[in-house]
Amino acid sequence: MIDLKILKRALLVGVIIQAALVAFGYFQPAFRPGLLFACMLVAAVSGMLYARDLARGFLAGMLGGAMAGAAGGLVAVAGATWLGEHPETFIPYGVMVTMLTGAVGGIFGEVDARLRAYIIRKLGNIGD
Repeated sequence: MIDLKILKRALLVGVIIQAALVAFGYFQPAFRPGLLFACMLVAAVSGMLYARDLARGFLAGMLGGAMAGAAGGLVAVAGATWLGEHPETFIPYGVMVTMLTGAVGGIFGEVDARLRAYIIRKLGNIGD
């Protein structure tokens, strides 16, 4: 049900960008108020990328998106902990929030995959 090749690509995108966001938030304190929303956006985008490439249904897209979002969130929380933030308050909530937004991104990725398939069916493959 989970395609590991696609999941690795979504994880790579999510983990690298999450780590960069945490580092940027650490070195630029003015960026910190929007850090949670930026991490949620990255989790949703990585979930969307997984589900869009998979295109095997909403449940599979949500599951892979949740995995990609949770892994990115875990990296973000671990990075923040390593940089001296308060881990006891961030670990459960940060991972749960990014897992949820990754699953929502998986829903939108599946919608995008179905829309793309519909357009190709109706118009044909224009790029060929």
